[in-house]
Amino acid sequence: MALIPPIPHDIFKTALRRSQKGAKILTGKSKQGTIKLRELYRVELIGNIVTGKLDAVHQNTADFNALPPFQQDMAGVLVDLGEVKRALHSVKWAAKKIHQMSNTFRSRMRHYKELTKTTDARKKFEARVQSILKKVEKDLDVLQDARKKLAAMPRVKDMATVLIAGYPNVGKSSLLKTMSGHKVDIQPYPFTTKKLLIGYTNMGFKRLQLVDSPGILDREQMNPVEKQASLALKHLSGNVLFVLDPSETCGYSLKDQKKFLAKVRKQADNVLVVANKVDLGGEKVRGAIQVNANSEQDVKELKEKLFKLFYKP
Repeated sequence: MALIPPIPHDIFKTALRRSQKGAKILTGKSKQGTIKLRELYRVELIGNIVTGKLDAVHQNTADFNALPPFQQDMAGVLVDLGEVKRALHSVKWAAKKIHQMSNTFRSRMRHYKELTKTTDARKKFEARVQSILKKVEKDLDVLQDARKKLAAMPRVKDMATVLIAGYPNVGKSSLLKTMSGHKVDIQPYPFTTKKLLIGYTNMGFKRLQLVDSPGILDREQMNPVEKQASLALKHLSGNVLFVLDPSETCGYSLKDQKKFLAKVRKQADNVLVVANKVDLGGEKVRGAIQVNANSEQDVKELKEKLFKLFYKP
């Protein structure tokens, strides 16, 4: 389910068109009665349609404070939640204002004896509705932009999970692809993975959820991609497959990678360390499983160790 519902476009045009079409089939006891009936109907329907669409945006948007901690924090990285809440407040105000205006205008129009006053009132109502919608136009744009960004937020299932962590370009995505068959964009430069990637690997009737986090550097100032990885470590660090690149072809020293590994060990419950790219040489890491992500045999043996260590029925 989307955290923010579809944002309507051309609300007023839609309401106006439907009110004009619907009014044509209404008839009163006299010509004057028909005109008045149609004008009242148009004000009521426009008010109902516009208010309904705005209310739907406000009411069907998730309560971000009620989200699970991981989703709540991730949403805060992807969008400005303060800005989203302010936009929702404006949309709610607009819906309430238009609803009140519709009631007020119709109440006045029922007492008008001159048809010109009735028609003028309907036109004034339409102009004010357009003016209010203009005021919240930017707010609707904010919500539309947030909807697109939040749609890409990963949905982590409540099941046995392994977080794949490590520095950028050490081969995390290659391992995810080989173990799960997940299609990922693998390029020979850092930060190819722009978001959390989720795949699943099976062994008989057993299944593990694999979460590939974007590469993260051991530093205080993080870019948006690193912040996602940091949140994954914070919330999903029960089981971690930490990937090292002893060949240092990732562009980072093994010393720095090990320093980051030491920090992860303090956060995680269980850590399995993998030394990837062994075919490219480099220092042998004691206690690490030596693998080549492109070797089916290496990956098969790694999967067996993953299930033995991390799978809990």
